[in-house]
Amino acid sequence: MEPARSDRPSAWRAGIGAAIVAGLAAFCALRLQVVTDITAFMADVADPKLAALSRGMASSELTRTLVLSVSDERGEPDVAIAGARALADRLQNRPEVAWLRTGPGELHAEAIHNLYYPRRHYLLADELAGLQDRLSDDGLRAAARELRRQLGLPTSGVIKQIAPADPLLAYPTQLRRLEAAQGGGVGLRDGHFVAEDQHALVMLATRGSPFDATEQGPLQAAIEAAFAEVDAQSGGRLALEQSGVARFALAAETSMRADIGRISTVSLVGIIALFLLMFRSPRLVLLSLAPLAAGVTAALAACLALFGAVHGLTLAFGATLIGVCIDYSVHLFNHHMLDPPRGGPRESARRIWPGLLLGALTTVAGFAGLAWTSFPGLREVALFASIGVLVAALATRYWLPDLLPMAPKPGWLQRRAAAGLARMVAAMRRRRSAVAVLPAAALGLCVVGLPQIEWSDDVRLLTALDPGMLAEDERVRGRVSRMDGGRFVVAFGADDEAALAGNDAVAVRLRAAQAAGEIEAFRSLHALVWSTALQRDNATALADPSLPARLDAAFVAEGFRAGSFAKFFADMSHGPDVMRPADLVGTPLAEAARTFRAEIEGGEVALVTLLRGVGDATALQARLADLPQVRYFDQQGMMQAAFGRYRARTLELVGFGLFAVLAMVWLRYRKLGLALAAFTPAVLAAATALAVVALSGVTIGILHVVALLLVLSMGVDYGVFLAESRRDPGGFDATVLSVLLACLSTVLAFGLLAMSQSPALQAIGVTVGLGVLLSLVLAPAALVLAGAGEEKDRG
Repeated sequence: MEPARSDRPSAWRAGIGAAIVAGLAAFCALRLQVVTDITAFMADVADPKLAALSRGMASSELTRTLVLSVSDERGEPDVAIAGARALADRLQNRPEVAWLRTGPGELHAEAIHNLYYPRRHYLLADELAGLQDRLSDDGLRAAARELRRQLGLPTSGVIKQIAPADPLLAYPTQLRRLEAAQGGGVGLRDGHFVAEDQHALVMLATRGSPFDATEQGPLQAAIEAAFAEVDAQSGGRLALEQSGVARFALAAETSMRADIGRISTVSLVGIIALFLLMFRSPRLVLLSLAPLAAGVTAALAACLALFGAVHGLTLAFGATLIGVCIDYSVHLFNHHMLDPPRGGPRESARRIWPGLLLGALTTVAGFAGLAWTSFPGLREVALFASIGVLVAALATRYWLPDLLPMAPKPGWLQRRAAAGLARMVAAMRRRRSAVAVLPAAALGLCVVGLPQIEWSDDVRLLTALDPGMLAEDERVRGRVSRMDGGRFVVAFGADDEAALAGNDAVAVRLRAAQAAGEIEAFRSLHALVWSTALQRDNATALADPSLPARLDAAFVAEGFRAGSFAKFFADMSHGPDVMRPADLVGTPLAEAARTFRAEIEGGEVALVTLLRGVGDATALQARLADLPQVRYFDQQGMMQAAFGRYRARTLELVGFGLFAVLAMVWLRYRKLGLALAAFTPAVLAAATALAVVALSGVTIGILHVVALLLVLSMGVDYGVFLAESRRDPGGFDATVLSVLLACLSTVLAFGLLAMSQSPALQAIGVTVGLGVLLSLVLAPAALVLAGAGEEKDRG
């Protein structure tokens, strides 16, 4: 192989290119921030309020809460409690922990009493009709009978103390609301939270988002290390289970990083081995990566500059650019080595540039279609891929030639492979009737397979949840809340008071829904605090001048002494003001209150009511329909609807993309037959790949549709490269070899995505890998059947 040219212009241009790539790489190294929030790959739901809520809840108290459950293998709760306390002591002062609780605390009862007892006259009834009923003459007689009944119970000690100042038992009723609001089977043993009488609980919330692996990773490691110490001190008798969003997010990122490393490593090793075998030059193998390096660094820099971070799935997807961008350098190598012009590498690059540019533009057209989606993550992928492909093509044209030797000698395998492939195409021309079997077979598969497509818009196709971890999470969550995951009723408001008013109305409707069997249970902030307006309605009703006499008469009629309850009305005149959410701060109820509240875009407040056992969602939605600032939120159902809308939109984009690519190809060749020969194989290959996947029994999701865009954009390259050979008959051998190597490198990149643990990447890998292989077979067949390039038959 001859040495590289040493003329100053070439060296200067090569140095400038290397400096630009180095600068971009330095920028990326300094600014690199990888995120793994899966909500970036979820389409916006149709309702803007619910879309904003989905984003707001990603970092709310509810999603930042972790529950640790410690149990003893012998079922002894005291051992489990001791272990949980020791675990809590080791985690209490961790910088990632915002708060940690193992029980209500010593001042729990006193704090609850001081909070609610002085305000009991604000908490009599939470709806106007119920308030009027309770203060009617019949309602007062019923209250007197209930008080007499409770005073006769063995547990009447507390009632006897508060009855003179609370004959309507508003305070005990509020305590029952608080108890019901706990949900699940959480109880107390020696001041410690215990579930099912044997699982000692530790509840904590992280300071940062559950999707922030830089915080969640060290915390999970600390939990595991602390529990290992505690378990060892207990003789290995303890078991730890967890529930929380953070564990799944961290597992997803760990799997994603492993996928990125494994796929990119295997792709590089496979491509390097292939190129070493073909070109016999380590230097050429390294140079083939130069356009790839330029494209990837430029794409990563653009994402970091525009978005401030890059998603892990974007990086995993970007790793597949190895199999796309490297096609351009391979195309240049083969033409320069097998059909070298007198002008050297720059002349070779100039000769192949029209086809190279057209191939890059059709590829970008496929990726750019993703930019029209409502998935923030896919828009990022579109930007990354589009910039990466264009920059790699430009680097092949203007930078790589200055790095190549003037006249490198082709290896024997390279020459024989090119000649053998050319003879194979020549044989196909002589047997056109046999060649026609290939597209006919593909069409047959489409006819049989496409009607068998079973569409699925299940959002769970995006992630692979570990069954053991998922079962563990459900067990722990069942012990604590027993609420359904992903189903809420949400009251929105411009401020806390407006949201609380809506939340009050929701609680009334949900009690009716519970009585009608539409839901089993619910948990709400309503159990802790009501709106100011509702509390004042209670106080106003109790201030009725006729009430003291009517109450006294009703209770005397049931056997109480006259004037026994004068303190009730006296306390009303000098009691504290109504309770507000701010009054819960600093009390044992503060953490519970925050789990129901989320702030969304624009400063609006959302109060979330958790549901259990939704039996009739349609009836429930109808019951809430007339509340203007209230929404029923079914996360899975809404995401499936959003994915369905996006799938339909993507199929439309496929249609528009087909017209755009065909138009570009026709503008290049101005002959319909040749344009169709370059364009049709990719379309048929994409349809056949989808049919084969459907026939294999796999349900087709949104990402299979996305993969079709990629098959179309990359598959057209093969037809374009072969069509370009009509203008350069001497380079036909090099073109056929380039198409083969391009296909193999693409399969090594995209096809290896099928190894991923992520169902999203698996769907793309299988569809794209199969599609480009079919494109490799169908592209030369289409050219032969179209009769194009007959004069190039070398026999």
